[in-house]
Amino acid sequence: MKRIALALALMAAGMPAALAGTNFPPLADYPGPNCGTAEKPADVPPFKNGDDVAAYTRRIKQHNEQVVQYNKTLHDHTACMNDYVANAQADMDAIRDKVNKAVAAAQSP
Repeated sequence: MKRIALALALMAAGMPAALAGTNFPPLADYPGPNCGTAEKPADVPPFKNGDDVAAYTRRIKQHNEQVVQYNKTLHDHTACMNDYVANAQADMDAIRDKVNKAVAAAQSP
C-alpha cells in the first residue's frame, strides 16, 4: 500500500497541475466574483481667475456627491469580495475535509 501511494505521489509530482482532472465537474469552471465595480470620479479642474464662482461651487458639490457614491460602491464591492473569498475558502475546506477522510479510509486496514 505504501509503495502504491509513493508511486502515485511521484507520478503526481512529475505532472504539471494543468493536466490534473477534476472529481467535481462544476469546479472546472469555478465562478468568479459577481461584485460589480466602482468607478472613481474624475478630479475637478482647479479654479482659475475669471471662472464663475457659483458654477465652480456647483461642480465641487456634484463631485463631492460622486465621491460619496463612489465610497459607498467601493464599500459594497469590498464586502462582496470578502464574502466571495470566505465562501471560496469554505469550499476549499469542504473539499480538503472529504479528501482527508478518503485518504484516512484508504489507509485504514
